[in-house]
Amino acid sequence: MAKIRQLFNHVDVETAKRQRLCHHNRSKHSIAQGERCLVIKQSDGARKNYCVGCATDILDRAEDDLAELRAKIGSAR
Repeated sequence: MAKIRQLFNHVDVETAKRQRLCHHNRSKHSIAQGERCLVIKQSDGARKNYCVGCATDILDRAEDDLAELRAKIGSAR
């Protein structure tokens, strides 16, 4: 049986070892040392950090996108 591919291997949750800026709103959102944050790794090696509030919005959108993909693939059967 073929190996199941992982869609989200470029996304992870990390605990900040130092203060980070939230990529969504750099001037107003920051991630304090010890706080968890969503990290999205870019193909060029760059990493974008998102605070919990922004990460929640991103993950909500991802759930909607997955539901849409499931609906599309389900209708193709």
